Amino acid sequence: MDFVAHRVGRLCGQATGGQLREYAERFGVLDILDRIVDAVDHGRVDQQLEKDLDVLDSAFARHGIDGLTTGSRSYETWRGGGGHPTITAWECPRRSCPRRVPAVDGDRPVCALANLPFVETRITL
Repeated sequence: MDFVAHRVGRLCGQATGGQLREYAERFGVLDILDRIVDAVDHGRVDQQLEKDLDVLDSAFARHGIDGLTTGSRSYETWRGGGGHPTITAWECPRRSCPRRVPAVDGDRPVCALANLPFVETRITL
């Protein structure tokens, strides 16, 4: 289910400003988006959420918006070395997605799907 959480994180990052909701309504999948928001609000990452993300992706793809929740892949080189530095970050309040934002980047972000402020966490690099 980690991939589902990543997809939720990608969707959450795109939900700012209400445009996602507007397009979901236009494409006939507002009910699906509402189910996804409900799952996120309840911290539920399950097969139904995965199916709903697939339906949402398909609806958007039919209208030329590919990879809404899957995005494109990228790779980073492995960073070896000693020590374990940490940073402070904001993360998804329901932990339904892996989205994290460095705490030094300004104000505390808000989950656009659940309308809840992110929580503080420490990340070991």
